[in-house]
Amino acid sequence: MAHPTMIGPDAVSAPVEHFAGSDVATISIMRGRKVESLIRVGPNVVHAFITHADGTLTDLGLSQNLLTNIGRDVGHGYFGGFIPAGGAGSPATAISATSITATATPWTASNLATPQLGLAGFRVYASVTGVTTPPVYGNIVSNTTSVATIDQWWTAADGTGTTPSSTCGFILGAGGISSIRFMGLTTDAAAASASDTALATEQTTNGGNRGLATYAHTMGAATCTLQRAYTITGTITAIHKMGLYPHNSQTGVGPVVFETVLNADATVVNGDTLTVTDTITFSG
Repeated sequence: MAHPTMIGPDAVSAPVEHFAGSDVATISIMRGRKVESLIRVGPNVVHAFITHADGTLTDLGLSQNLLTNIGRDVGHGYFGGFIPAGGAGSPATAISATSITATATPWTASNLATPQLGLAGFRVYASVTGVTTPPVYGNIVSNTTSVATIDQWWTAADGTGTTPSSTCGFILGAGGISSIRFMGLTTDAAAASASDTALATEQTTNGGNRGLATYAHTMGAATCTLQRAYTITGTITAIHKMGLYPHNSQTGVGPVVFETVLNADATVVNGDTLTVTDTITFSG
């Protein structure tokens, strides 16, 4: 494990560059327009650093991400274009801000402890009122045989969407890799495990809560990156792991698709910013 290093004041950004035909990327730690540090990341590598309130920076180094078993199930459903029974253009019987109810009981209930994925990790797309109103979507957190719970209704621009009318038609489908973009943290000291379905004791306070990461990719490159800058509002001691989820539920529920032990634990205080970049590599 590499030891954290200190860099001087005013490091404020970490743009990522991808290279066509390559499975590597570079992260530039920028001080204004000046490159303070250039970090080369290989396949499926995670980088983290802390920008402290006084402007100094602690580089936590590089570590490897882990694709979980249930994350493989999610990914296979995405690549295969999985659409479950009762999910193609079906009218709803009830819709709320965080759920949608199907006609009858067409679905297999999710139970990640089994594990049984059900609809967890997938999306529901629905019209709002009329054909000229842009549709919305929700990321499915869990489901019974008739009710799917979602994180919220989203617009295409990542805003909060309008809750559809209660009997609108809807389609269930795979969100694809672009939906695995919500990043969570935990101080749980256990190792990452392929059998994990969620981050244990996921952080939900002091600015360390799960949230939308920024996606970047260059056409032809084997990599994409997801980066989140956490604005810290209180002390969090020994952040040990990061996980990527296909929804933004703050309850710690899975499925966690990628899980990573940070190269060095991050202890942060009010005014710090913790920036974590996950590089995801496709090969074949």
